[in-house]
Amino acid sequence: MSDSAYKIDWNVIHKYLPELLKGLSITLEISAVGMALALIFGLILAVGRLNSNRLISAISDGAVQLGRSIPLFVLLFWIYYGLSLKFNLLLTEFQAGALALGITGGAYMTEVFRSGLLAISPGQSEAGLAIGLSKGQVFRGIVLPQALRIVIPPTVNVYVGLLKGATIVSVIGVSDMIYVARYVSLATFTPFELYTVAGLIFVSLTLTISGFVWLLERRLGRSKAHV
Repeated sequence: MSDSAYKIDWNVIHKYLPELLKGLSITLEISAVGMALALIFGLILAVGRLNSNRLISAISDGAVQLGRSIPLFVLLFWIYYGLSLKFNLLLTEFQAGALALGITGGAYMTEVFRSGLLAISPGQSEAGLAIGLSKGQVFRGIVLPQALRIVIPPTVNVYVGLLKGATIVSVIGVSDMIYVARYVSLATFTPFELYTVAGLIFVSLTLTISGFVWLLERRLGRSKAHV
């Protein structure tokens, strides 16, 4: 009877570690760009949802619900292939992946920003208006700075979600760490080793970021308690 048991070879990790780390840098870069877009989309939609104009509020709410409902996998294909086929809008794999992450993250950041803005006492806005500030000045100088302090911890949690979501951008050809792990494992027949290391790297990243959030929440909580 032939021995067909899978033989683990960790030497492949040492050989291809530079390529894995290069793929990791792309993963971090695309998730960072996606998060930047999510912050922009989220703030715009949050302000739109709080707008007194019912049409603007309804459009913003519909955009948020749509962004939450579409699976990221489907959104990637719609943006990368759909925009080029229907509108002749050609995006690179990286651009399409970052935009998809931004749309998905923006839908969740909307509620984060909205909660932060609603947490600020209306009396502060009224006081700003009473001393002659415009609505825009009140928002930029009084409301937004305080809201940002409130939304920082949940914002980091949204980024963790985007970082994990970024693992599927390889389906449109982004050469991230999962893409590298896949093509190396196909060439060397070592899928267990490659995906195990990739998974451990992601676990380490998410645990580190989660620990940072925990420390940040404690620090902000202490600061608020001494105000």
